[in-house]
Amino acid sequence: MPANLHELDWPLFAALAGVGLLAALLAARAGRVAIPRLVRRKLNDGVARKASDYLNLLNEGKKYTPTMGGVFLVPALVASIAIGAMALTLLGADVTKTWAIAGMAVFVLVSHAALGMADDLSKLTHQGDGLRARTKLVVQTILALVCCTLATALIGPENATLHAPGIDIALGWWLVPFGALVMVGAGNAYNLTDGLDGLAGGTGAVAFHALALSAALLALAGGVEPDLGWNAAMIAIAASGALVGFLFWNRHPARVFMGDTGSLSLGALLGLVAVIGRIELVLVVAGGVFVAEALSVMVQVVCFKLTGGRRILRCSPLHHHYQFGGWHETKVTRRFVAAGMLLAAAAIALLPMFRPRPAQSAPALAEQAPSHAPDVLER
Repeated sequence: MPANLHELDWPLFAALAGVGLLAALLAARAGRVAIPRLVRRKLNDGVARKASDYLNLLNEGKKYTPTMGGVFLVPALVASIAIGAMALTLLGADVTKTWAIAGMAVFVLVSHAALGMADDLSKLTHQGDGLRARTKLVVQTILALVCCTLATALIGPENATLHAPGIDIALGWWLVPFGALVMVGAGNAYNLTDGLDGLAGGTGAVAFHALALSAALLALAGGVEPDLGWNAAMIAIAASGALVGFLFWNRHPARVFMGDTGSLSLGALLGLVAVIGRIELVLVVAGGVFVAEALSVMVQVVCFKLTGGRRILRCSPLHHHYQFGGWHETKVTRRFVAAGMLLAAAAIALLPMFRPRPAQSAPALAEQAPSHAPDVLER
C-alpha cells in the first residue's frame, strides 16, 4: 500500500472507479426488475401525512408511487462491496481486515434494511406511523454498539484517535459509544432527508463520494492506516455509485421511493465509513445537509414545546420549510444537492485539519555549550 502522496497507486483509484460504476449499473438494473413487482404488490406511498394537510395536498400525485426501494438498492450495494473487497485483496490489501470491514458493512446494511422494512410494512399495512420511534432507536443503538465494538477491536484501541483541528483526542474503547452515536445520528439524519424526489439520493451520493476521496487521500498521506482508509473509500464509492443508479428511478418524477428500508441502512453506512476511515469530523462537514435537516427538526420541536405552540420554521424537516415557502420540490432538491457539493468541497479542502498532528521532538543541540571553567595548564 502507498504511504504518502508522492506514491500514488493508480490501480487502486482505478479499482475504486470500477466499483462505483459497477454499483451504479447494478442498482439501475435491479430497479428495472424490482419496481414492477413493488407496483404489483401495491406497496405504494399512499399513507397520509397527518402533520399537515398542505403536505398531503402537495404529495397527492405520489400516492401510487411504490416505496421500499431499498429492497433492490441494498442488494446491489452488497454485491458491489463484495466485488470491491475482492479487488482490494488482489491489489495487496490485508485479507483479514478487508473482509472483516466488508462483513461489517454488509451487517450494517442488511440489519438496518430489515429494521426499515419492518417500519415501512407497518406503515403500509396498518396505515399508521410505523414502528415506535423509541423501538427503532433502541434497535439502532444495539446494532451500532455491536458494530463499533468490532470496529474498535479491528482498528485497535491504541489507534482510536479523533483528529480534530489542533488536537488529537485518544478515545481508546470510548470509540464504541462515540462511533455508535455517529452511526445512529447519521442514520436518523439521512432518514429525515428522504422526503423529496432525488433529495436523499443526490445528497447521499455527494456525501459518500466526499468520504471516499477523503479516506483515500488520508490513506495516501499517512493520516490513517492504509488498509482502513482504502476499505472505507471502497465502501463509500460503492454506496455513491449505487445511489447514482438509484437516482435513475428516483429523480423527479420519481418512479420509486427509497423508504426506511434504504434510508436507515444508507445513513448507518455513512457513520460506519466515517468510523472505519477515522473521518467522523469530515462527515459532519461533508454531510452538513443531513446535519441541518436533523437540527431543523430538533429546533422545531424544542421551540414548539417551550413557546406553547409557536414554530420557528413553516414545517420541518428543513426541505418542507422551503416547500411551504413556495419552492417547487425540484428547486429544493437542486439547491440542497448544490449545497451538499459545496460542503463536500469544503470538507476535502479542510482535510489537512483532520489528520494526525506531527510529533514534536525536542530540538537537538547543535553543539555543546562552551565551558567557563578555567583552563588547566600543564607545565
